[in-house]
Amino acid sequence: MVNYKKYSDIEIFEGEISRHQYPWHFHDSYTFIVVEKGSVFYELNDRSTRICETEILIIEPFKVHRNIISQTTVYKAFFIPQEYFLREDEKIIMTQEVNNPKEVYHLKNLLNNISHKNSKREIEELISEIVESLCQPKTEQISDMKATMNIIPELNPDLTIDELANKANLSKFHFQRKFKKECGLTIGQLKQQEKTIRAKKLLEKGKQSTDVAYELGFFDQSHFIKYFKKMWAITPKNFK
Repeated sequence: MVNYKKYSDIEIFEGEISRHQYPWHFHDSYTFIVVEKGSVFYELNDRSTRICETEILIIEPFKVHRNIISQTTVYKAFFIPQEYFLREDEKIIMTQEVNNPKEVYHLKNLLNNISHKNSKREIEELISEIVESLCQPKTEQISDMKATMNIIPELNPDLTIDELANKANLSKFHFQRKFKKECGLTIGQLKQQEKTIRAKKLLEKGKQSTDVAYELGFFDQSHFIKYFKKMWAITPKNFK
């Protein structure tokens, strides 16, 4: 069973999944992973880790990763826009595992309280508590992350690889190699991810699954269902 819920501009995923392997992907928000039962194995582009009930995983925006579930697992994913974490002193939260019992307990309470807040102002105050407890001084790694953040939003997924390479003044071969090195995904993987994200937004607006598949250029309905479920662990029909 899988649910996606929104509280202001924060999205919360809640799921009980027995077996699933997500594709390599990233989010443009901060992602907080809270496991309530079982465990989730995460592969990031620079390391791997298994998250269980005693830990919380925080993934920074545009950090390429995939998660693999091989046993019955109940967990939540909180997707919080990066704007909440921007500060004038340039402190920022990096990808990290929180495993100190007191910090895990405190952070879980803050995250779970998001669904009980009735206004954006209350949510902002709650996120501020999270930010203050986790922010770190700026490092060279942050500059690298910001460079990646600048590349991906400017990419038009509707352009062909040849057109993208021409805009970058590179050959097709060098553009694809450079893009994979800097962003962690191939152009094809990114295009597929963007299509499933756009599909999710169209379904949220009430569009029918068949219309969404046609509008986004999926080969047929079965291909749309396959890619959507792989990315979101739920079929388009059951997504609300």
